[in-house]
Amino acid sequence: MENKNYDFLLKNIASPLDYSEGLYLVYIELYQTNDELRDIISEHGTIINELEFGYLCEVHMQGIPEIARSLSLKNHAVYQIVRLVRLTKSSAAK
Repeated sequence: MENKNYDFLLKNIASPLDYSEGLYLVYIELYQTNDELRDIISEHGTIINELEFGYLCEVHMQGIPEIARSLSLKNHAVYQIVRLVRLTKSSAAK
């Protein structure tokens, strides 16, 4: 098997210690979409698009676990949360 070098990718992924104002594109997959789920997610980020089983959102790094926590506290099943790409960086992170 070919040995792949992922150093470039690993240097550009964020850390759970990222408290910057940087935004990330995040996919949140749920069992359905509805107004209650949209309202919960909207407390922590901006919904860009509603998909068949989830939402595409702009979220700060620290908003990601808050979304998972808020949904679970209301007993909503979360199938996955995928951080797709960093959209912006704060001036301190540049």
